[in-house]
Amino acid sequence: QGLLSSWLSQFGQGVLAPLLAGWGLPAFLQGFLMEGLYQGIGTVSAFLPVIFLFFLAMGVVEDSGYLSRAAYLMDALMERLGLDGRSFVLCLMGFGCNVPAILGTRVMRSTGLRLLTMLVIPFSLCSARLNVFLFMAAAFFTPSQGALVIFGLYLMSFAAAILTALLFQGRFAAEEPLVLELPPYRLPTPVQILTRAWAEVRHFWFWARRFIVIGVVAVWLLNNLPLGVPTASAQTLSGQLGVLLHPLLAPTGIDPTLTVALVFGFIAKEIVLGGLAVIYGQADTTLLGQAMAAQVSWPQAVSFMLFTLLYVPCLSTVAVIRSESKRLDFTLFTIGWSLVLAWTVSTLFFQFSRLVGWH
Repeated sequence: QGLLSSWLSQFGQGVLAPLLAGWGLPAFLQGFLMEGLYQGIGTVSAFLPVIFLFFLAMGVVEDSGYLSRAAYLMDALMERLGLDGRSFVLCLMGFGCNVPAILGTRVMRSTGLRLLTMLVIPFSLCSARLNVFLFMAAAFFTPSQGALVIFGLYLMSFAAAILTALLFQGRFAAEEPLVLELPPYRLPTPVQILTRAWAEVRHFWFWARRFIVIGVVAVWLLNNLPLGVPTASAQTLSGQLGVLLHPLLAPTGIDPTLTVALVFGFIAKEIVLGGLAVIYGQADTTLLGQAMAAQVSWPQAVSFMLFTLLYVPCLSTVAVIRSESKRLDFTLFTIGWSLVLAWTVSTLFFQFSRLVGWH
């Protein structure tokens, strides 16, 4: 990851920047191509090795035949939450991407079970959010502290899913027993695992790149319009948007700059990292982390990560929930509940950190 990030930075500064300058393009267009498009996409691309390793591990679990046994072992516990073993497996799949996990609810005949499963899956810490958390943990904490922060976010992911299931299992009652066939254990071959991981990374990038391009371009334009004002200042459109939403997010400790990244994170969580790169004008992840650490305290960073973990899932996930549930009211309920939970948890953490003097 470090090598890829360094190579992208050197290629941008050593090749693309002189090339664009030689073409005689206007300064606004050069800034758009370099600071907006290239830096935003490059920052997200640097995390592809992490995604590859994640899907590599998931491939071992899936191809060995263990997932069906995990569903069987977890069925008794999940039944107390109004779910079943299949819900556990789908939530586990959600740690890769929420979209195919929600599509997997088609195997359930009970409407209540499907809806409740779709309600809890978005709280799985998907690979797109993992990118953001790995970056921020490295920027604000030591390696040992960062590992604990990431582990804590996974625990919070589990807690949010369990709390949601307990609160709403009565509203979405399940009436379907678990019938499952256990396949034999198999030893996955290295070629099979590598091929599967590479296919998942390509799929991830295929889905992400469209939203990333749209998102980082939009963030750059908001940071540079109207013309004639300092970049990313309070006079720009992004500054005005951050100030507008600041009263709502002030109790969480999330400042106006981070607010803009959250807004575009609704399109796709990959944009959060690309948006931060554009906002702070840094493509290199190390320099970006240093720039953020100079302006944001670590309790604010943790509050931001908690909000990113729990608030509205990406636009693709919302669209799939709408198409699979065929209910607009349920889709809006999913969005509303995630926003309420994210604001509550972030506010409680940030206010507690102020109370104990962590700032």
